Amino acid sequence: MRNYLLINKRKAESQENLNNYRKNIVLKFRKNKIYNTIDKMRPNLNKYLLNLKIEGCIKKYPEDFIVEEITENGIVLEHGKDLKDVFKNTKNWNGSFIHFTLEKINWNTMDAIRKLAKRTGTKRKNFGFAGTKDKFALTTQRVGCFGVKPEKLEEIKNSIKDIKIRDIQKTNVKLRMGSLWGNKFTIRIRLNDKDNNKNKCDNNSNNKNGNNADIEKLNDILKNIKLDYVLNYYGMQRFGTYRPITHIVGKFIYNRDFESAFYTYCGTPINEIGKTLEARKLVDEGDFRGALKIYPNSQYYEKKMIRHYLKTGSYKESFKVLPPQLKSMFVNAYQSYLFNEMINKRYEYGFEAMEGDVLINGIPTGVLIGSHSELSGGIQGEIEKEIIDEENLDLKAFKIEDFGNFPGARRKLIAKVYDFTYNVEDEGIVLRFKMEKGNYATVVLREFIDI
Repeated sequence: MRNYLLINKRKAESQENLNNYRKNIVLKFRKNKIYNTIDKMRPNLNKYLLNLKIEGCIKKYPEDFIVEEITENGIVLEHGKDLKDVFKNTKNWNGSFIHFTLEKINWNTMDAIRKLAKRTGTKRKNFGFAGTKDKFALTTQRVGCFGVKPEKLEEIKNSIKDIKIRDIQKTNVKLRMGSLWGNKFTIRIRLNDKDNNKNKCDNNSNNKNGNNADIEKLNDILKNIKLDYVLNYYGMQRFGTYRPITHIVGKFIYNRDFESAFYTYCGTPINEIGKTLEARKLVDEGDFRGALKIYPNSQYYEKKMIRHYLKTGSYKESFKVLPPQLKSMFVNAYQSYLFNEMINKRYEYGFEAMEGDVLINGIPTGVLIGSHSELSGGIQGEIEKEIIDEENLDLKAFKIEDFGNFPGARRKLIAKVYDFTYNVEDEGIVLRFKMEKGNYATVVLREFIDI
């Protein structure tokens, strides 16, 4: 009897060892696949028109990066400025919608909306906006909502740190994504504050002024600068500035590999430190409950996805708890990555209109590859086909069952920069310019400094 029990115990131990071995093989395979894909698909903003290589940095303070939304009617939502006389209440208001101006400092748009929904006792889905704005910045934008009383917005308009609400307007029109002309940017590039190890401003620096030689050199570099257009790359924000994996998640989703997509988003540490690093490691090891215990509240959506996976056992289902804009962002980022590659390949031919180009306002476009894409002719068409072949894409596969349809579009290969001016000051350079919606200020900035 004793021998029988001993044999069974050894069998159980052997089975457990075998299961652990198999588990480790699976973990290693998945980890290698994800990190190899990340390494292969690094954000591909590779070409320049100016590439001035000025030694400077941005965003030492949020106020160094000001983004003011421009409405479809051309109204600039200037920070700190009351525009109640412009945004008047609609006559015969049927109680449907309210629009207001949201001014925020160091908040991303999604988190600010979540906070507003909580304060008004409603749901996040009751709010909408025309476009997302940078986090570490001072930004303004119009926001729409329903199911919220104007009096409640008045009550909370100055109650959240670094968020202000103004220009509250009763309207019968829903504010939809894309309902804006573009944005006005005011950006300070600081000299002598750069942390050379991190390619960003050194917040411990006390330098306030550039020396005379720096200022003279800057004036010399900039004196003949004319900036009418830039390469119309999707900027780093599209992929993740500090954690550039959004397009990687999108590629896995396109391939219906929701398991790898889940682990890339919720696990896969890259630049993290502290509890976030430890939590992502636990996710990679499959210890979801342990990760939930230590994940900071700032990783709200990761935690929400993990909880839903524990409830459903489905990686695909876990993505459905995300807001529609965020859920779509992954595949959109993959499409953006492919578009940026088109710019890189077209660069050697130039951006003057050529035979076969599809033009918008006289400017050549590239296809944002999707389920309903129609390719260009000529050289641009060959570039588009080459990328489709390299990625082994089936366009119809951008219609993802029970997840979303990504039809594609046309996008200009170069973007116009409006009203560009600069001032050289003691602390550096202040750039001012406007861009149409969908264009990135960082694509202008990268022509001046390394970001």
